[in-house]
Formats: sequence, structure tokens, C-alpha cells
Amino acid sequence: MADFDIPGLGYARQALTKLAKGPAPSSSKTLTMTKWAMIRELYTELRAARLAGHSWYKIDKALRESGLKPYMSTSFISRAFHAIDLEYEKETGVKALPREAAKGGKRRKKEA
Repeated sequence: MADFDIPGLGYARQALTKLAKGPAPSSSKTLTMTKWAMIRELYTELRAARLAGHSWYKIDKALRESGLKPYMSTSFISRAFHAIDLEYEKETGVKALPREAAKGGKRRKKEA
């Protein structure tokens, strides 16, 4: 029997083929470790983009448009990059990039 004899069989094949392209993470910890490994692999490119003055938002947008999955939030990318950057500083002696100050929130008045 041909595929066109059974309605929806072609779509089912496509869906299963799409699922088979990448393994499903077994837990959230596995997914987080995968994301950390991706940041570690992209470290030199991320550092170059930051040195060029691009924001984490623009970097995140570029990663999403490239089709890289799983998606990562901008805060995760910046935290993971900063931790890896500090490791790199310890190993090589090259100064880590400064982390931006937190924006917003109430500021305390200086007491005289």
C-alpha cells in the first residue's frame, strides 16, 4: 500500500523524522549542561561580540536566528559566559570582561 492511500501517513513520517534529528533531554539538569557546553563552545565568538560592544539582547537574537536549539535566555547566556570567562582568566591570565551593573531598583541614599 502506498503512502498516499492512508491519510496523514506522510505527515506522521515528517513529524517522526523531525523528532529523530535530535535526542530528547532526559532531565532539566541534562538540558542545562547541554546549554553550558554550547556557551563553552561559543566562548571566543561571544567574547569577540561583547568586545565589539554588542548587547546580550543582540547576541541572544543572533543565536535564535541562527537556529541554535535549545533556546537560552539572555540572563542565562550572560551568567554562563561570565562564569566561563572567570575560569578562562584563571587559566590564561587574560582579564575577564566586567559584568554590567544591575539596572533598576531603588537606590539607597548615602548617609553623611
